[in-house]
Amino acid sequence: MLIIIAFAFAISMLLPNYHALAQYDWNPEGEWNPQEKGKMQEESKPSEESKAQEERKKIEELKIRQVQKRLNEWKARQAQKRLEDWKAWHERKRMEESKQRNNWRGEKYPYGGYYPGPQEGRYGQRQSIRTEGEARRMLLNYFSPQKATIGEIKEKEWFFEAEIRDRQNNTIGRVIIDKRTGRIRSIY
Repeated sequence: MLIIIAFAFAISMLLPNYHALAQYDWNPEGEWNPQEKGKMQEESKPSEESKAQEERKKIEELKIRQVQKRLNEWKARQAQKRLEDWKAWHERKRMEESKQRNNWRGEKYPYGGYYPGPQEGRYGQRQSIRTEGEARRMLLNYFSPQKATIGEIKEKEWFFEAEIRDRQNNTIGRVIIDKRTGRIRSIY
């Protein structure tokens, strides 16, 4: 009997251990990876904890996307604001260069002196003009600093039309004077 037990023990030592092999898994690299007992069963059935972790991960990803979207919208608004500021600055710079080019010193505004200025007279008297004489007097008052003369004045239904001439009697412009408001507008 002792011989049989010794024989069985020798055979068991020579034969592979199938129980130990069942605990290892073969991977594609040709290595044996130890597996914990019952891990394959856990992978097939996700636990409540892993579901909760997946849900938390999805919520975090959604929050990250929302924050990224808000950040991109803010960047777009800031870029638009910088563009508008640059356009306004560029327009102011262009106006200043235009004033310097045209030797504008501030005595009259570039589109006429309808704002009160340091000199007498305004661009349009803001009063009704009824006769040709009143229109001529207003035009002489306005154009006298420019050394211009007033040519022919024609009366129309709503306005007076006048020619503006230089000292050599050349026509340099044509204006209309609104009868109701006294505003002067260039038409030539």
